[in-house]
This record gives sequence, C-alpha cells and structure tokens, in this order.
Amino acid sequence: MVMVVEDDREMNKLQQELLAAHGMDSLPAYDGMEALEVCLRCGADAVLLDLMLPRMDGLETCRRLRESHPSGMPIVIVTALANEECRKEGLEAGANAYFCKPFDPDEVILRLRQLMAEACGQQCPVPEG
Repeated sequence: MVMVVEDDREMNKLQQELLAAHGMDSLPAYDGMEALEVCLRCGADAVLLDLMLPRMDGLETCRRLRESHPSGMPIVIVTALANEECRKEGLEAGANAYFCKPFDPDEVILRLRQLMAEACGQQCPVPEG
C-alpha cells in the first residue's frame, strides 16, 4: 500500500490512478498531520510525499515518518520545489528519492518499485505492471 500525501485533491487522485494503473494499492492523505495518523492507523509500504502541505510541511512529515520507520518504508518526495537546496533538505530529512513536478510517471514508478523491493529484502512481492 502506497500512501499519497498531496493536498491538491486532483493531483492526489491522479497519483493514485497512476499507482493503480501499475497494480499498486494506495490511500490518500491531504496534509502532514493526516499522513502521520493514516500511517499509524493503516500502515503503508511506501509514501509519495509533497513538500508544500498544510498543518505540517512535507519536510517535517518526512522526518517524523522516518523516525517511526528508520530503515524500512520508502519515502519518495514529489514536489514543485525544484531548487537544489530543497532537494538536499528533502534527502537529509530522510527521503529515499526526490522528483520535481512535472515528473516522469514511469521513472517515479520504477524508482518506487526498486525502493519497495529493497525495503522488503526481495522477500515480498512488488506489483509488476
């Protein structure tokens, strides 16, 4: 299950549809606080995370998700913030990958699959598509 953390409801829906088209289940969260709550309640195998979020920004959300999942859950930032400083901050906050909008959907899916396979130690199935 991939949690899509994006406050723009249309973009959230599009990202969920992209995941579904590649055989991945997803669940939405629309701000940083909700992301933490959903992750605790429902769990997630990976996260697609925007940085510009209400209630708690994506960097703080990333830090807190990483604290609760130190090595396991892949976190992939997908954001409009394209400068090098933002990219550096995102990776330092614990993200495994950083993509700028507009992003190449195939590249995001490929990277997400790779990260999920690594997190599972190649022992759990990662959907093909």
